[in-house]
This record gives sequence, structure tokens and C-alpha cells, in this order.
Amino acid sequence: MLQDSFIESMVVRKNGGKGVIFTVTAIIFCIFLDAAIIYIPYLFFGKEVFPITSFIAVALVFGLFSLLKYQKKEYELEISNDLFDCAVISGKDKRNDLVSFSIKECEYIGPVTSDRYADDKKNADFVVKLTDLMDFPIDEKYWYCYLSHEGRKFVVVFIFKPEMYPVFRRYNPRATKVMPIPVGAAKKADNDG
Repeated sequence: MLQDSFIESMVVRKNGGKGVIFTVTAIIFCIFLDAAIIYIPYLFFGKEVFPITSFIAVALVFGLFSLLKYQKKEYELEISNDLFDCAVISGKDKRNDLVSFSIKECEYIGPVTSDRYADDKKNADFVVKLTDLMDFPIDEKYWYCYLSHEGRKFVVVFIFKPEMYPVFRRYNPRATKVMPIPVGAAKKADNDG
């Protein structure tokens, strides 16, 4: 009898250099805009407009911090038996499902270092990146699934965990890249047997 498998993974997207530049630029712009909103009407109309302009300035600051909060994204990956679910959580409170498919539908599952990755990515209608970096390096740490689902071809890139491999091999052995058995594990199997 087969045991059920359940694997869950959360990845926090790092904003990198572009995210920091955006944040700093937005804060500086907000400071100058708030100063203009408060002081320019004050020069023309006096103290009477101060409550209104102060309210607008505070609303602008609140809007900026809400925008910066939603820039932080977490990606959730769940594998339950052969079902692969992906979701994005923005600002730690808004969850949106990205894709859901069966591992059995995949045409290929393997590392992004594979010779196929560039061609599969080019042939896909879209790419879903469940990675810690938007522009991730080509490394064995990142794997991908390539499939056609509901008439669309796409690639899902994710951070590989060793416990995922047996699940991929169980539900789609032909499409899953064969991994060599580590030397230490082969010696242990010989000693046990």
C-alpha cells in the first residue's frame, strides 16, 4: 500500500538591488511631495488649508507604506500526492493561487542546469518563478516542471528539496530527470544488504 505524501515549502522573494532602489526613491519622492502638498497651499491660502493638506499628506504616507508592504512576496508550494499547487502571498495577508496541476501531466521535471531548460522556457507561454530571487542563477538548487495544462504550456521553477524527488519518480518516472545515487548512500546500501 502506498503512503500519502505531503510536502510544503515557503520561499520569501528577496527584492535585490532594484527593490532597494525603488523603496529609497519612493520614500524620497513621498517626502518632497508631502512638503509640496503642505507648504505650497499654505503660501497662497494661509493657515486655513493646513488641516486639509495635512490629511492629504498623511494619506499619501499611508498609501506609500501599503504599497511597500505589498512589494514583499512569499511563494507557497504544496505537493500532495500527485497534486502540485502554487500560490503567492503578498504583504503577508493576501493569498492568490497561481497554478495547480498533476505531476503526471509534466513533460519534464529536472534541474534548470539541464540542456532542455532554455528550449522549454522559450516554448512556454509563461514562466512561474517560485524562487528566492527574480533573476535566479542557473544552479542545481533550482528545478522546474514543464507541462501543457488546459491548452497552455508553462514552466514552474522552484527550489528543489530532496524529499520531492521520490514523489516525482513515483507519479511521473519517465519525465523526471534521473539523479545518480550519492556514493555514501550506495556504500551504506551495500553494507546493509
